[in-house]
Amino acid sequence: MTGTAHASFGGQPWGERLTAALGHRANSMLAGAIVLVVAIQFVPIDPLMTLAISLTLFAFVLLCWLLMRDHDRRLCEQCVMEMPLNPAEEAKRLKRRFWMAHTGSEPRFLVPYMVVLISSNFATSPIGRVGWAVIQLSMVYLIVANSTHRRLQPWCPWCSADGGGEEVEDVPPVLPHDDRQLV
Repeated sequence: MTGTAHASFGGQPWGERLTAALGHRANSMLAGAIVLVVAIQFVPIDPLMTLAISLTLFAFVLLCWLLMRDHDRRLCEQCVMEMPLNPAEEAKRLKRRFWMAHTGSEPRFLVPYMVVLISSNFATSPIGRVGWAVIQLSMVYLIVANSTHRRLQPWCPWCSADGGGEEVEDVPPVLPHDDRQLV
């Protein structure tokens, strides 16, 4: 047996399988990390420990985001198996998420959202901290909306002709007509 045969199972080295598995669940881990970042701010912990936990979670959030982006660039067998049997109906039911995914990526909404998201970190009063928590937790819905859009994009009303996308009609080109016959 070669060295690669030991490291490989199912045609993929263990590192690639681990990255694929983590990437598949990265959106859930990312949402969970955001909830934990908010939760530790309301639990009485030593400030130095809070800082260490926050920095660790921040690194974890970045790792999850990178894994999620890597996962989104390839075909995932688990994602295909989790596809609903009625994707068009599911997409119709989740229309608000599609809207949020499209609106959230527009610079005219994204830039102010980022300004509010970052500037909310400087809120120090109890009411300000609650506002900060709500603003930070709004990222969880954005993650869910983008994950739903990524999964059901072919049925998205904003990406298709029904919602403003362009429908391209594949019409075969007209071939030149020649009356000669083959003998």
